[in-house]
Amino acid sequence: MQITLIFNPRSGRGKAVRGADAISALLIERGHQVECFEMSAPKEMLEERIASSDRVLVIGGDGTVHHLLPLLVQTNTPMYHFGSGTANLISKEFGMSRNIRKVVNHLESEFQPTRVDVPTCNGMPFLIMVSMGIDASVIHRFEEARKRKGGYRAYLFPVFKEVFASRPARFTVQEFDSTKPPYQGRGILVVSNLRSYGGGFNPSPLSECDDGLLDLVAIKCRSSLGAAVQYAYLLLRRSSRSMYRTQSSSFVISSADSSAYVQVDGEKATRIEGLVDGQLQPKAELHIRASGSSVWMHSPLNRS
Repeated sequence: MQITLIFNPRSGRGKAVRGADAISALLIERGHQVECFEMSAPKEMLEERIASSDRVLVIGGDGTVHHLLPLLVQTNTPMYHFGSGTANLISKEFGMSRNIRKVVNHLESEFQPTRVDVPTCNGMPFLIMVSMGIDASVIHRFEEARKRKGGYRAYLFPVFKEVFASRPARFTVQEFDSTKPPYQGRGILVVSNLRSYGGGFNPSPLSECDDGLLDLVAIKCRSSLGAAVQYAYLLLRRSSRSMYRTQSSSFVISSADSSAYVQVDGEKATRIEGLVDGQLQPKAELHIRASGSSVWMHSPLNRS
């Protein structure tokens, strides 16, 4: 079997590098052909290698997969994610392991590939979610203080700052091809493609990855305390009157009267066209669409 292994050397404070070494060694020992590349390798070469492989193994956090999406959508090669980041939502969503021997066993198994939609936000592909408001503000603060300790502990200082100086978003949502009036709210807005979100807070637990639809949840709150109350409902797998839910193949989202912090796939949204330092400015818009593109997951769960 031919396997292309792509890893992010900066992920997990060395976990990705150690994982790449251990997995490639075991695969070669079992008679497989393995080519290893850092994610910074030339895109044309990576695309060629992925297209000619039986599997592509991505080692890194969710952000690593996010940055590789433009390449992955160009091929039909099933992807396996070895999560070496903080949340690792993609590997958890699809039942992918972080045990070296189990990863190799999974790669050797003939799972039926799972097709996963790849929507876009202002033309940029994403896999998990796009969100605005208090949670996105925490992501912005986290990236500004990234030199602190890793793991979920790295979020403590950003969360602490958000508690005392919360930055909710004001937003307007218009659904594609809908006669409903635009929805206006303040707080947190999440547009999900997958069910997983992080920390047990899954705003769209029924989201399907291959239905061509996006799940939107607007959580009304004016402060971090209000957000904590709503997240408590989510932890209990319940909705409240302060949550607005809808589905559509496309949304147009604007910020009402001030800039709003935006995150995509767990990262500060600096790469989304039309944003300023990852913030949606007044009168600017986010166009979030089910693009028709997809990737294939080598998933033990096979949700297809």
